[in-house]
Amino acid sequence: MPNMTPEDLEIARKLCDGDDEFRELWDEHQALKERLRKLQEKTHLTAEEEVEVKKLKLQKLVGKDRIALKILNYKEAVPAPG
Repeated sequence: MPNMTPEDLEIARKLCDGDDEFRELWDEHQALKERLRKLQEKTHLTAEEEVEVKKLKLQKLVGKDRIALKILNYKEAVPAPG
């Protein structure tokens, strides 16, 4: 995910390994991102595809917020070393 710090990416990796719900959120986010990319590569979208793009963007945003919240909760629960 863009805009993630190296620390957040490391936490995401840890959570993917140990938290099934987080892994599911992460995988879903990646799938939404890929579907959105494929639609946006098209030169012309049908009306249905335009609606799908809007829905995908919203789903992606909601998922990103849930991922960010889980990372924040991890940071609060596990103090940084040093």
